[in-house]
Amino acid sequence: MLCFCGSASMFSACCQPYIAGQATIGNCEQLMRSRYSAYCHHEITYIYNTYHPSVRPINSLSAIEEFANSVHFTKLTVLSSEQTTSDGYVCFNVMYIQNNLLCEFTERSRFVFDTTWLYIDGVLADKPPIKIGRNDFCPCNSGKKFKQCSTHRLSGN
Repeated sequence: MLCFCGSASMFSACCQPYIAGQATIGNCEQLMRSRYSAYCHHEITYIYNTYHPSVRPINSLSAIEEFANSVHFTKLTVLSSEQTTSDGYVCFNVMYIQNNLLCEFTERSRFVFDTTWLYIDGVLADKPPIKIGRNDFCPCNSGKKFKQCSTHRLSGN
């Protein structure tokens, strides 16, 4: 299966080794992509552990899980990435389905290197959600009408 992060690589050769703890993150863009894939696979502990310790208290496991269970991610687009040896920024766009709405946001995430790359915070710009009509093609790219698509329903949406 292709990786959800949009790299066009197989999941097993892309984000899965990072999520499984079998590979070390080499840069902040890899971390951001692996966190996105972790949300798609509901790997809540990985998401939590890749937050910087200073922000973990405001990002509980239960809150991460609640959000991950309430959405179906459909697309990640990396817009830019820059880093030094101690910090970095990744700007990206995400689309997801939640409550029959197509939601989209752009974020400029900030990462720090503290023996490994960690997510610390980001600035989000939300777009107004768009109601998905029953006869519209599903934004998950299944090629089916929204009312007939089960891909997003597997995630509870």
